[in-house]
Amino acid sequence: MSRLLIFIMWMGFIFNGHSQQDPYFSTYFVNPVLINPSLSSTVDNNNVVLVYRNQWTNYEPTNLSSSSDSPNTGILSLNLKNRDKSLSFGINLISDNLGPKEFFNISPYFGIRRKIKNSYLSIAVSPTFKSTTMNFGSLVFVNPADPFNIGGKQTESKPDVGVGLTYYNNKILLSVGVKNITEPTFNFGLNDLDNKDFRNITFLGKYIIEVDRDLSIEPFLLVRSDLTSFTFDVSLLATYQKKLAIGASYRYDEALVGFLGYHFLKKNKLFIGYSFDYVVHNVKAKAPISHELVVRYDLPTPQLKKPIRTPRFIY
Repeated sequence: MSRLLIFIMWMGFIFNGHSQQDPYFSTYFVNPVLINPSLSSTVDNNNVVLVYRNQWTNYEPTNLSSSSDSPNTGILSLNLKNRDKSLSFGINLISDNLGPKEFFNISPYFGIRRKIKNSYLSIAVSPTFKSTTMNFGSLVFVNPADPFNIGGKQTESKPDVGVGLTYYNNKILLSVGVKNITEPTFNFGLNDLDNKDFRNITFLGKYIIEVDRDLSIEPFLLVRSDLTSFTFDVSLLATYQKKLAIGASYRYDEALVGFLGYHFLKKNKLFIGYSFDYVVHNVKAKAPISHELVVRYDLPTPQLKKPIRTPRFIY
């Protein structure tokens, strides 16, 4: 069964099935560290994020011996900063269920931000622990004597690492990230099985257009490559009064994506978003619709100094 590719949106909504392996989400703008760890510095607040994606809803593969749910992926992220926001650190927990194959990744990260005139430069590293489980008993083999027909479930774990570099200001953002640097291979003890996580390079570019005090528009370009093939997304996001977000994207040779999100509570602490994508290429090979839900809650940010209260002033 081919590896699922889960896409991304708002800062660009993404998905393409060209040899991509890591899970990507359409709502990655809510938690941009999923693109690369250096993007954590571009979000001002500490936060916790929950994301759930149902890929190709009602998809029914024909190469499994038993029924299987549509591919689904979930993330729990914690993103924190020190008081002056020069340091970023956190962790991503990713559960990726692809039918006969399941993945669980633990990815802490650490980043440093430095100011350059009116802009910022951020660099970060993310060591990763990957655990992969293959259910060989759910696969259909034409030849029962196939050496891969070993039955049961096999689990294998490997370390890996990713890095990222981001330059940004109040107008532009340019970011490059590299994942799967060690290219870990999972063969579950079978010498002829080569299941490698190929090195993956991601470029993200964004430009901010302030139409007026209430409306901003952001075009995005997201390019991903494993050095043998590439895919890209072009996206547009509109934000009204820093509350309502509406976006759309075209994912090259794959799908059209729509997004809707809204901020709730005082100081916009709670954000809830939903994305919908409709496959327009290779429709016969997959179900046409995917859904994604994201919830982000901003945590308190430590103050640099306590307010000083006097009878003469009210703070």
